Amino acid sequence: MTTPAEPRREQRLVFGEVADVYDRQRPSYPSTLVDAVLSFAGLGQSTTTAVAEVGAGTGKASVLFAARDLRLTCVEPSSAMAAVALRNLAPYKNVEVVQTSFEDWQPRPHTYGLLYAAQSWHWVAPQARCTKAFDVLGQEGTLALFWNVLVTRGSDSLERDLEVAYGDLLSDRMRRSHPTERPDANNWVIDEIGASGLFGPVTQVREPWQAIYDTDDWLELISTQSDHRMLDEDTRAGLFDRIRTAVDRNGGQVEVDYLTVAYLAQARDPAGREDHR
Repeated sequence: MTTPAEPRREQRLVFGEVADVYDRQRPSYPSTLVDAVLSFAGLGQSTTTAVAEVGAGTGKASVLFAARDLRLTCVEPSSAMAAVALRNLAPYKNVEVVQTSFEDWQPRPHTYGLLYAAQSWHWVAPQARCTKAFDVLGQEGTLALFWNVLVTRGSDSLERDLEVAYGDLLSDRMRRSHPTERPDANNWVIDEIGASGLFGPVTQVREPWQAIYDTDDWLELISTQSDHRMLDEDTRAGLFDRIRTAVDRNGGQVEVDYLTVAYLAQARDPAGREDHR
């Protein structure tokens, strides 16, 4: 008798396996970042301009924009994540959550004044990203893409102990995590947006901030990261035991310096879209 193969897990959807933990431990974003995005887009408090979010997750960024009394549509492919987002957004009016992927979403063309993605744009199919965003936005609408970038995570001693804990696991992630590379980790979007010919120049906004995690909270936080989730259970359990030992050995805390980096660009005239494809 043949044992049925386990269904293939799609990496961009594994966050839904731990939706409540994600909502509890993933960091939010600085309110000053929201101010900067809305200012660039020319949107004020309680605007009637339609705003859309790509990959809303559990609503970490959604609630910040919803609190500005915006007319907001949140697109999220994971049913589990969308369910938590609905719960978090329940107090706000003029907000809807659409459970689908950005690629499959079919809004009326050129109707949104702002399209933003928080920690999610890299999960959208590259061949669809800029073109779909341009089709969604109205003339001179704003595309805003932002990420929380981990710049440092405690002492040099902790960094060394964590590298030992990981060993050969997630080596690409550890290499990309070098402090001199982290702030510019997502600068690839500048080239991608420019190459599309659909948007004006990219403006960057950078907002630094800090957070402190105890050992348990740190382990919960990294348990929501997709590369850690894709490890088999035994490998992940062994890794987390080593990480716990490393953090406890260094005072039982991880002091993180974050930098929220936003990339903002304005859509060109939709009438000329065929000239730019």
